[in-house]
Amino acid sequence: MSNSIQEFMTKSPHTIGDEQTLDVAKKEMQQFRIRHLPVLRGGMCVGILSERDVTLLQGDGEPLHTLQVKDVCSLDVYTVKGDTPLRDVVLHLANSSIGSAIVIDDREKVIGIFTLTDACRALATLLG
Repeated sequence: MSNSIQEFMTKSPHTIGDEQTLDVAKKEMQQFRIRHLPVLRGGMCVGILSERDVTLLQGDGEPLHTLQVKDVCSLDVYTVKGDTPLRDVVLHLANSSIGSAIVIDDREKVIGIFTLTDACRALATLLG
């Protein structure tokens, strides 16, 4: 029997609205020690913002309070359903060189996130 992604995902992840500013996103990432924020519009996932995205812009000297999340987030989001096999998700992350998968329900609402940190925890659990 294969393990599903739902067993290892981070449930109810922190999210951010697409019209929020990057300084708000950065503060949330720092406060909760997270590196990925699903970006929502009307409750639906429309993007993903990574800590790397914010750091690169800050390094360019862009004032973060003038930029909205929707202007810099990645719109190419890898989403999966909760019953997707863990193996499939891990292989996709590895082969695509991306850092997270957004887990959605049947109504396409975000119910979790699976990151490389979650993958390491899953590996440790499965290795016993």
